[in-house]
Amino acid sequence: MAAVCNKLLLSLGNEPILSHTLRLFQQHPRIAHIFLVVADQDRSFLETHMNLSEPIRLITGGAERQDSVFNALQALQEHPPAPKWVLVHDGARPLCPTGVVDRVLDQCEKTGAAIPVMPLTDTIRQITPQSTTVLDRSQLFATQTPQGFDTDLLSRAYQMAYKHGWKTTDDASVVERYGHSVATIEGASENLKITTPIDLELAKWHLQQKASSQNFSESS
Repeated sequence: MAAVCNKLLLSLGNEPILSHTLRLFQQHPRIAHIFLVVADQDRSFLETHMNLSEPIRLITGGAERQDSVFNALQALQEHPPAPKWVLVHDGARPLCPTGVVDRVLDQCEKTGAAIPVMPLTDTIRQITPQSTTVLDRSQLFATQTPQGFDTDLLSRAYQMAYKHGWKTTDDASVVERYGHSVATIEGASENLKITTPIDLELAKWHLQQKASSQNFSESS
């Protein structure tokens, strides 16, 4: 992002990106607790400048993503009773539709683990020093968040990951390596992850479209 601060504190519609993400879960009727995993250097600013009231609790993150998730899972166990289900979401996905959250939870309650995915539109090419190959994109999907799991299942999977030194990029990979299948549900194009300045502009456009649609409905 090449920003001078944490990208989640950049403005999106006159408030930080993170505020949009938190509001999604604060207002969702099926969410009881929010554990916001933060870096030490951001903690003071967040406590001073953002309204982090219940059900939000700040948790210190780790060196890698999986360390941060593991810290949050441990904090869950320290505040019994631990919820039956847990969602892991990227703070940089502020426009996730409520319907995606519901679909993940519904499927998670059936199978114990569920993630949202989207089909790829670009041609995907695998390049190695020896060859270059076009992959069949009909079998390839981009993974989004929130990823939903049985809390005990995810905790056991992470404990196994640390025991054996597994390094993974997302929670579904940890659970699959543990031996439990992960179901997929349909994600959403607006559930983009803000990573570059162009992503931020696209998020602003989605936010404007949403506001325009709401204003039209209210006036008609």
